[in-house]
Amino acid sequence: MATPARLLDRLPPALVRTLKPRPAEKSSRSSLLGFGIDGLDAVLPEGGLLRGAVIELALAEGAPGTTLALSLCRTLQQEATRRGRELPWCAFVDPSGTLHAPGVVEVGVQLDHVLVVRPPLEALERTACRLARSIAFDLVIVDTVGVPGGSLRVPLHAWPRTARKLAMEVEGTNRTVVLLTSLGAARSLPLPVAQRLEVTRPALDRLVVRVAKDRHGRISQPRSVAWTRAEPFQRVEEWSARVG
Repeated sequence: MATPARLLDRLPPALVRTLKPRPAEKSSRSSLLGFGIDGLDAVLPEGGLLRGAVIELALAEGAPGTTLALSLCRTLQQEATRRGRELPWCAFVDPSGTLHAPGVVEVGVQLDHVLVVRPPLEALERTACRLARSIAFDLVIVDTVGVPGGSLRVPLHAWPRTARKLAMEVEGTNRTVVLLTSLGAARSLPLPVAQRLEVTRPALDRLVVRVAKDRHGRISQPRSVAWTRAEPFQRVEEWSARVG
């Protein structure tokens, strides 16, 4: 479906240029997306997340989901810079309205290539699908959690169907959709994602990460990862919490 002209007028020119037809994308089995955090990437199959797929980050209370998701965006941008390619666009679907620009900059993400979309909850799934369909975005992050203690409550009962739609949109490409979900959220069925990471935070300086699902069967036991507050990009969670 074409993008409405009135919407194009509101988008940055650099983003509008990416909406023009371009050669068909080709996916690569070796193409992976890391967080850029050595201890965390080391626990992932082959050191990164699958591209051309839907990934679920299932977060326990206090787990730094926003930071982890933006770290993927940061890695994507840095990779393009190293290879001398045009900077890719990322989309962040933020229905709680808590993503704060200074925090995004703290992560090291170039803000001028991030589109933040804040739909009402009733339009969340539809918005996610439309962004995943667009060739403009190499990474689409969908936050169904918000900040700790916030009022955002996204029921996941209908999301198995949505996850399948999202997977169909990015299959065969190098584009990736990341769903931030609550580890304790009630759901009728597990989401049919290509990979599912379960992340808890038992201490301020430590995460526990488990690969709970992988389409190639590479699941893992929970593994501890150092998480030091000295890392500058971690402060995004504090910024978001203030706004929330």
